[in-house]
Amino acid sequence: MKGFPLHIGNIISKFQPLAREILNVLFPGFCPVCNIPVLSPQFLCENCTAALPPMPENYCLHCGMATGQPMLGCGSCLLVEDRPDRVYFPFLYQEPLNHLVVQYKFSDRTEWARHLGELAMERVGPLLVWEDLELVVPVPLHPLRLLWRGYNQAALLAGAMAGKLHKPLVTNALHRIKMTQPQTKLDQRARQTNVRNAFVANQTVVAGRTVLMVDDVFTTGSTVWSATQALKEGGAQRVVVCCLTRVAH
Repeated sequence: MKGFPLHIGNIISKFQPLAREILNVLFPGFCPVCNIPVLSPQFLCENCTAALPPMPENYCLHCGMATGQPMLGCGSCLLVEDRPDRVYFPFLYQEPLNHLVVQYKFSDRTEWARHLGELAMERVGPLLVWEDLELVVPVPLHPLRLLWRGYNQAALLAGAMAGKLHKPLVTNALHRIKMTQPQTKLDQRARQTNVRNAFVANQTVVAGRTVLMVDDVFTTGSTVWSATQALKEGGAQRVVVCCLTRVAH
């Protein structure tokens, strides 16, 4: 009789995959882009996954600007000392991904974080493993904006990516100390002014470390560059950036 519970457990574990398949057929998920049924753990259907817009083959390693030919960095970035050491963008901010990001960010679709993180890691994970990363840091929201929204979309995305990279997620490494205006309707110069001195790093956490900083959308780069400057002023040895999407210019 001692082996009876273990025997039952083995039987249950053998039937779990079959049970999942039955549930998939009876209660399928739906692609959030085109709304056709998809089987778990799929997030997007095959057609929508294939339609995700990739970055151009050649781009500046510090800001992601398309260069048309291989080069270490564009002229603007090479003149700036506290720039990111390397940037990665799995996708361009175009259809169908842009609509997903807006819903994820503003419509409380927090359950999408894991799926979006997995899509990102499928594209850039094999490259990130060569960066000798030590910790994963999300771009923070100001505490008041976090209270209003209820979640930090960058932190959830960073958590999903950290799990895939087997690196610690550290949410107290970078703090937003300035309540900035929303960046969406500001031009590039106004964005730079808006986020200037908006961040401060926790020196005890980042000093001498190689940091992967994660955000959802890279538009002009003002937020990422300001946060990078804070991390480097806090003693970070290298700052590698991964944003899920980049706006094409």
